[in-house]
Amino acid sequence: MIVKVSPEDSEVYGREHFGPIAFVIPTESTQESLEVLRRTIKARGALTAAAYSTSGEVLDQAERAALDAGVNLSCNLTGSVFVNQSAAFSDYHGTGANPAATASLTDPGYVAGRFHLVQTRRPA
Repeated sequence: MIVKVSPEDSEVYGREHFGPIAFVIPTESTQESLEVLRRTIKARGALTAAAYSTSGEVLDQAERAALDAGVNLSCNLTGSVFVNQSAAFSDYHGTGANPAATASLTDPGYVAGRFHLVQTRRPA
């Protein structure tokens, strides 16, 4: 299902929905889109984020927004987008730096509360 909502409808798109479902959120600008991403992830959390752009500047801005929000970012990937991209390289599920990504694939005592991983991936 694809659902169109406004940026003000964060109570709808900001909650977990079992899908497949995607929300289309029309915004006035790229900056507003990145602010919606940042605000939503800081408030609700996310395991991963994706950005698609032909502009290196926009991808750099998306990376800064993702770092600020504490979420892993995949840029311009046309194949699989890994929801648990850090899990392939460690025992961490998400970054631990936002409300939805504080879990571990091992015993919770294994993860020190002061240690977080945030990644960005772009194709070579």
